[in-house]
Amino acid sequence: MAQTLTGGHTSSVLCVDLSTTNRVASGGENGELCLWSTSRDLLHTFVRDEKDCTSVLFSKKTPSTLYASFGDEILVFDTDGDMQIPVRSLCSNRDEINQIQLDDKEELLAACDDSGEIKVVNLVEWKVLKTLRHKHTNICSSVHFRPSHPWHLFSGGLDCKLIHWDFAKLKALNQLNMQELQSTPTDASGYMFNPPLIHHLDVSPNGKFLACALENGQIEVFDTSHRHIREVFSLFAHDQGASQVHFLDDSFLVSGGNDRHIVLWDLSKAGDYEQHESDSVTNGHSSPLESRNSILSELCKVSSIPHSHKVNWLKPFVQNGQSFVVVADQTNVVKLLPLN
Repeated sequence: MAQTLTGGHTSSVLCVDLSTTNRVASGGENGELCLWSTSRDLLHTFVRDEKDCTSVLFSKKTPSTLYASFGDEILVFDTDGDMQIPVRSLCSNRDEINQIQLDDKEELLAACDDSGEIKVVNLVEWKVLKTLRHKHTNICSSVHFRPSHPWHLFSGGLDCKLIHWDFAKLKALNQLNMQELQSTPTDASGYMFNPPLIHHLDVSPNGKFLACALENGQIEVFDTSHRHIREVFSLFAHDQGASQVHFLDDSFLVSGGNDRHIVLWDLSKAGDYEQHESDSVTNGHSSPLESRNSILSELCKVSSIPHSHKVNWLKPFVQNGQSFVVVADQTNVVKLLPLN
C-alpha cells in the first residue's frame, strides 16, 4: 500500500532524497524543507523565504548530513541537531540551482544552475574549486559525477546537450546533441513535436550506463564504460515529457514523467534482443532497424504505475527485499509507492 507524508509542505514538493538510515528529506516551493523519520513522522521543518528548495541530498558516509539548495544558495544541515541553524552555507552560483551531487569520496559537490554553469565545490575547504561554463547554451538541469573516475562528470541541459567533462582541465571530452539521435519510434506522434531537452540524468553504480530523461518522453541510455560515450538504445513508455530517471542498481531503472506514470525498467533484458533477432531471422521476419528501440522497450519494461500527478522528483530504494519509490509531485504530499 502507498504511504503519504503530510503536514509538512504547503505547496508543491519539488525534490526528495532518502538517507541510508531511511529518513526522507523533501524540498518544495516557498523555501520549505522537511525531514521525516523512518516511521514517516515529520521531525523538522526549515523555511528559506523567497527561495524554492530545488534539490536535497543526504551524505552516504554521514547520514545525518543533509545538503539542500535554495535558489542560488547551498545550505548544509545536521539533521540530528537544530535544523533551524544550517552548519554551513555557500552562495556562489550565478542563478537558481537545479541539482546538487556528491562525488564518490564526498570530497566534492557539483551544483548546476539556470545560467548553464556548473560549480564544483571543495567540501574540505568549502570553496569553489572549478567553474564549468560556455558549453551549455541554456539551463543546465542535471549533473552527475562519473563513478570511479575522479575529475570526470556528466551534465545535461535544456539545450539538448549531454556533456562529459574533465573538470580538472575545464575540458569537455564528449558532447552529444539529443536532437541528432535518430531513435524515435515508428508509431510515435508526441515524440515528434517535443524537443529532446534533458531534464534529468543518472549513472548506474558500476558506471556502465548513463540514462537521460527527455522532454519528448524518451529515456536515452548510453554506454559510458569507455572513453567516448556511445548511445546504446532508447526506451519508449512515456507519452509526455520524462522528468526523472534513477538507477535502483546496475540493471534496474525507474523513470517518471508528465504523463503521470512511473515506469520500472530492467536493462539486463536488453540482452534478450539478440535472441529475439536470431529467432526473427530464422522465421524469415527480421525486424527493421527503425523498430529496434520499440522491441527493446517492450523487453526492458517491467511495469508502469499510474500516478495521480506529474512527477517532479523520484528516489527509488529497496527495503526488506521490496522495491519502493519516494515521489515528489505537484501536490504538497510526499508519496511512498511499492514498485513491484
